[in-house]
Amino acid sequence: MNFIRSVIYPFRYLILLLLLISCYFLWPGVEKAIKVDNSLNIWFLEDDPALLEYNKYTERFGNDESIVLLIKDPAGVITSKYFHSFIDITNSLEAIPEVEGVLGPGNIQIPTNNLLGPGGRNLIRKDSEVKDVLQDLEEHTYIRDEFLTDDRKAARFVIVFKPLPDFDLHRDRLIQEVRNTVAAEFPGGNTFLGGVGVIFSGLNSLSQEDFTFFLGLGYLLMFLLILVLFRSFYVLAYTFLAIAFSTYICIGIYGMLGHQLNLMTTLIPTVLILLGILDIVHIMNEHRSSENNGETPDVIASLKKVFRPCLYTSLTTMAGFLSLLSSPMAILKNFGIYTALGIFLCLAFSFFLGLIFLPLISRKVNPVFPKGWLTSLHDHVLGKKFSYSTLAGIIILASAIGIFKLNNDTYTLGYFPQDHQVLKDHVEIENTWGPYMPFELMITPLNGYTLYSPEVVQAGLNFSDSILKIPGIGSSFGFPQLYYAGLKNRYKENAVQMLQRKSGLSQVDKFLQAGYPQLSGYYIDRSTGTGKITVFGEMSSAVELTAKKDALLKTGQTAFGAVAGITPAGYLPMYSQIVHYAAQSQVYSLLLAFLLVFLLVWLFLKSFKLALLSIFPNLFPVSLILGVMGWFQIDLDIATASISAIVLSFCIDDTLHFMYHYKKHRDRGESPLNSRLLTLSRVGTAIILTSLILLAGFLLMLFASLKTVYLFGLLTSIAIVGALFSHLILLPLLLVRFDFKDHKRRKTLPDM
Repeated sequence: MNFIRSVIYPFRYLILLLLLISCYFLWPGVEKAIKVDNSLNIWFLEDDPALLEYNKYTERFGNDESIVLLIKDPAGVITSKYFHSFIDITNSLEAIPEVEGVLGPGNIQIPTNNLLGPGGRNLIRKDSEVKDVLQDLEEHTYIRDEFLTDDRKAARFVIVFKPLPDFDLHRDRLIQEVRNTVAAEFPGGNTFLGGVGVIFSGLNSLSQEDFTFFLGLGYLLMFLLILVLFRSFYVLAYTFLAIAFSTYICIGIYGMLGHQLNLMTTLIPTVLILLGILDIVHIMNEHRSSENNGETPDVIASLKKVFRPCLYTSLTTMAGFLSLLSSPMAILKNFGIYTALGIFLCLAFSFFLGLIFLPLISRKVNPVFPKGWLTSLHDHVLGKKFSYSTLAGIIILASAIGIFKLNNDTYTLGYFPQDHQVLKDHVEIENTWGPYMPFELMITPLNGYTLYSPEVVQAGLNFSDSILKIPGIGSSFGFPQLYYAGLKNRYKENAVQMLQRKSGLSQVDKFLQAGYPQLSGYYIDRSTGTGKITVFGEMSSAVELTAKKDALLKTGQTAFGAVAGITPAGYLPMYSQIVHYAAQSQVYSLLLAFLLVFLLVWLFLKSFKLALLSIFPNLFPVSLILGVMGWFQIDLDIATASISAIVLSFCIDDTLHFMYHYKKHRDRGESPLNSRLLTLSRVGTAIILTSLILLAGFLLMLFASLKTVYLFGLLTSIAIVGALFSHLILLPLLLVRFDFKDHKRRKTLPDM
């Protein structure tokens, strides 16, 4: 404290100026951070095997975030008007510099034979006759099945982007440019976009909206609560600056280190607003409880009295968020690291700015709650110990049963509101076209075979027929279909016989390479001799997707046998891996948080028994939310995977403030009863206020568009109510039962 008196306090305004200057230099980091990125890559660590395999796949076959464009008309799309529009939209989309190409009716070619040998011509030209196009479609069924529905009322285009190294930075802009281009050509609203990239972009948009909404609403709520509770603009300025500095610097560092906000980290500002207020409430409670005259040394002394409990409550909260480092998911690790950093900054700025503002703030206490109500509640609880103990036991038992009902799953489309355009487009495409989400499979011929070996091509065709029996799987297309289509074009009715001859397939391979480099390059990587088969399936949860992946691999291994290996690639294996990671994150983070928090509480209280009595009531809200999730079928996913560790970390804050003062009174010789009542008189009101502030703040998240934010707010609100029950009911019951007997009579104590 001598350092604070002699160095920090005299130069407090200079330090404040330096902080403002540092904020200026952190602006580029803030600017980068607020550009939201929810691509699948940000969920995985750089050395994750699933991500490494995904990168290997994109090196061979390019960007996998293709867009499916469905154009629908009840009157049919095989008309001269649509022929013009199909060609124009193809040219317009391919004019976008970042678009690799467009596969669709507007540019797809059908193979031909002429005097110069095999060649090709466009299926559709602006002067094409409808009857000629229909005839071509009947002859080349693989083209018809790929790009048109059976009733000819809808056409499908696939828009493929170039494999840009910084594609994540451009995704949202590019998808919006695609939307604008399509809307300009088809203004009637009969177009629908789908695909993994479209989903990510939609999540980005929702995350950005929620970030802006909750940041503004969070500060507004803070203003109102502070003004209502303390009725002082100095306290308002103190709180605002402490949290604003913490949030800005935290987000600035986050962006400077190359990160962007995502599904989870958009919560950081709101979490810091709510948790940052807690220390200030306890500082103000100590400031107003003090009988000093408001001079600077006395303000420093007041801060000193509350520093140790505030330090340990911040450390326990940081420990809960840092326990997310045990998660194998990058998205959770970053959320934990930078939220912990923000909490530390909130502590530092709460005490630093306290030196500036506390001397200006009146010590006059405005009662928030009726006098004596905490004492009455305490007496009421102890008077009905059996009833409240039974109630707590019933809740704990019900929660335990609910925990066994927990499911572990993730469904990305489930994060969207029901009326969101991405979800409505998805439903329309799936209802019209059928399963359309691409599941990529890489086929690597074994020694002695090539992609155009008869055994490999035949195995691929058999595989495509076999997978139709798997629920949720629609059509497939890949290099085997390309080779067989080439054989049919060249050898007509003898195509089946030529399928057994490598010479015929070799000629088709050369023909595809020369005449259809774009289409064949989409399914064949000639540098490695690897082929791709795209299986189109229903968009499903991670558990269902994992089951589909296993079924596809089992079928593929049977079909390809000893001629080729089959490997899941692209989006499929990464998404299915999230299920395993979510469960692992829940278990590891909770165990690590429990260990770290317990050790910190033990170190803080210097009593093993009091540490146990402190930690046990805080397991109650954890079991409560897990039980609620089980009973109401809320899955463990990215939004909920580590919420129990986070809840444990900040619910214990008020317990620590209570136990800190309780132990001080016990050490001075007070009886357990008097120690409890004296403690309630000192920090009881602050505990209630912090709980209500947290509850109000997290309840705001129920207005979120993103389901991840909504669930985080809902479950945390339930946990806060459970924590308040444990502080007011369970903790007194435990102290009466285990911290000796009340052998002294009650003294006259201040009203509470």
